[in-house]
Amino acid sequence: MRRKNTLQKETVFLFVCLGLCVLLTFIDILARKNAYFTEILWSRSVYHFFSQIFSFVSGLLPVSLSEIILFLLPVLLGLSVCLVLSRRKKLKQIISLWLAFVFLGFSMYQAWAVNYSRQTYGEIAGLNVKAVEIDKLVKLNEKLAQQANDLKERMGQTDSAYALDVPRENVMQKVCDAYKAAGDKYPWLKGFYGRPKLAMTSVPLAYLGIAGIFSPVTVEAHVNNCESDVLLAATATHEAAHLRGFAREDEANYIAYAVCMESEDDYFRYSGTVLGILYAGNALYAADRDAYLRIYETYCDGLIEDLRAYNAAWKPYEGKAQEVNDKVNDKVLKANGQTDGVRSYGRMIDLMIAEMEKEE
Repeated sequence: MRRKNTLQKETVFLFVCLGLCVLLTFIDILARKNAYFTEILWSRSVYHFFSQIFSFVSGLLPVSLSEIILFLLPVLLGLSVCLVLSRRKKLKQIISLWLAFVFLGFSMYQAWAVNYSRQTYGEIAGLNVKAVEIDKLVKLNEKLAQQANDLKERMGQTDSAYALDVPRENVMQKVCDAYKAAGDKYPWLKGFYGRPKLAMTSVPLAYLGIAGIFSPVTVEAHVNNCESDVLLAATATHEAAHLRGFAREDEANYIAYAVCMESEDDYFRYSGTVLGILYAGNALYAADRDAYLRIYETYCDGLIEDLRAYNAAWKPYEGKAQEVNDKVNDKVLKANGQTDGVRSYGRMIDLMIAEMEKEE
């Protein structure tokens, strides 16, 4: 009788997780039909409430809960086999449990993925986003170059690459402070979320070309410890944007820039500026190489050294694995409605120019 009751509990757990999975899939389908209601009824209400709870719980651990689960999977699989072979558990009990956890994990992902269908950040922030004009792109690059040079001078590093003088964990904690400071200007970014964590699997992620990754299953933001010093803050702020329900990559990039610029820490402001320079500079180089080179000549030596340090940090990990990951990532983005795929990372420039024009 006791085994029968246990089986019933496992079966109930399986059907509850399956039901939750079906419900969230249905919500995702409905969300794609109306961005405004998704924004109000899900992103700023249901997801906003529960994500903070889960983020607080997973944030109690100093290391990544999702990576712990990943490391434990082979152990749990072996334990499951042992339980079946020793007849302490029936095979269908073990299968029910594994399926239940798969459905639960997918449900957590789906709950976050609904945010792909929320309003665009331009609509939320009241920015007039339109096609980029070359003269505006040139102006943005000039602004970023001057901004970077000024910040390097304030930090006293106009001739050398930036080097962190605090532990990297301190930068992760300061990300929360940066979002708190930005909350006054951008109230939709407010919330009590856990800090990003440095990934234990940083080297494998580096070979895949991943600077940061968000885990919807445990509601945790991760930053690759191989990231260069200069972009560490911007990358962490980008992943923290995903944590807050902004799923689109281009918007998370822009949010990283905007939040860094609201920080009182010159390093954060500089890190966000360099992030902007990388994307805006690449776009200008493709559109008008001469204009890019003219602006590049205005970079101070320290900024040029930082760009070199950034490239040098990732150079050892380039290879076939990155190409495969890019193709997979491209398909994932397109499956969630980002028709530009990996190119959507570059559309942050539209938002930056829209903000620049709004300020003017």
